[in-house]
Amino acid sequence: MTKFVKSFISIFLLLIIWVGIEIIFDIPERYLPSPMSVINAIIDLQEKLPWHILATTTRIGVSLVLGILFGVFGTLILHRLKLLQFFMPSFNALRAVPPVALIPFFLLWFGFSEIGRIILLTLGLGINVLVASANVVHFPSEHDKILFRSFNIPMNKLALHWWLPRILESILPTLRFGLATAIGVVVVAEMLGSQTGLGYLIQTSRATFSLNVILLATAIFGILTSLLDNALINLWNKIVFWRK
Repeated sequence: MTKFVKSFISIFLLLIIWVGIEIIFDIPERYLPSPMSVINAIIDLQEKLPWHILATTTRIGVSLVLGILFGVFGTLILHRLKLLQFFMPSFNALRAVPPVALIPFFLLWFGFSEIGRIILLTLGLGINVLVASANVVHFPSEHDKILFRSFNIPMNKLALHWWLPRILESILPTLRFGLATAIGVVVVAEMLGSQTGLGYLIQTSRATFSLNVILLATAIFGILTSLLDNALINLWNKIVFWRK
């Protein structure tokens, strides 16, 4: 059985459970919208919905790229300057702070601008990537230690030729976790002052009690998360081609 067939069967069973719960428990439409109600929401929003999806996807994609660059190359620069160990306690402390908790500060500093949302998402992902990258260079394997000692090379050298490939090989789990975190943050960020995006759609629908639109946006977030996660895995496997 192919992956596509399994996914189709899973979605079909979910729809059956959804309709079954509505019928068995006689749940009113205002509490649990029916599948037909969600389809009607798609029809009503057919012109605006693609733009909301594009806005959210663009924010996540740009922040993902910037976060990776910030985390990986920030680690390499600090490691090269022998400052990584000095800053690690601060980075670990920042990593423990939920990005959502920083939203009030970013609203104060940047208002409702797009720059503030991108910086918030970039930092939320970038700090985690930086800590994961720092663990690679800060706790090298015995193989790496022996190699550097054999050729009398300081451990902070060969940043691009040796440590960059080692980091890229190791940070995929962190990137997948960071992607899930970024999607959670972008929902809240779009609900606060944005005029586009799925989070904005949820916020405006909440004010009008349009649960079918909220359920639609939530379902799209789930699909978007799955698609981006699979795309990230496939892309990363191509980037670290030497592991094959």
